[in-house]
Amino acid sequence: MKITMSVCIRAPKSQVWKVLADVENIPLWSSAVVSAKTDEKKSGIGTKRTCKLSNQSTIFEEWTDWTENESYTYQGFDLPLIEAAKNTWSVKALGSEETLLTTQAEVVLKGGLLGRCLEPLVRLASTKMGNQSLAAFKYLVEENKPFSGRHGLLPKPSNVC
Repeated sequence: MKITMSVCIRAPKSQVWKVLADVENIPLWSSAVVSAKTDEKKSGIGTKRTCKLSNQSTIFEEWTDWTENESYTYQGFDLPLIEAAKNTWSVKALGSEETLLTTQAEVVLKGGLLGRCLEPLVRLASTKMGNQSLAAFKYLVEENKPFSGRHGLLPKPSNVC
């Protein structure tokens, strides 16, 4: 299952990358993540992050690709219902004051055929959560502070600049 989502952010690419590259700040813009901690390596290939989720589970992520000021990719481990997960985030400047942030997730659900049957529901839930996270990320960058309410209250972000 592949899910691609984007958001247009009114900020220079360097500002968007600075927030994205701080991989421990994900709780500021993803309500599913309560806390995030990296090992001694804070960026680049080989970075490892442990995230405690709002559903009381813990997941582990490891960066497999990192192109400074452009993109990164990480794999997730120990995710509930997920056999394998990979996520790539990228930033693209559109002029000097707008940036397109894109996330591309590739997910394989556990359970074989049953897992395949659950894909539409998982896609729907993932898209909803993704839109909320992108809206909160956009708010964080543009307002220089995290949104203080429920992320679901933010308007759906535009993916066109």
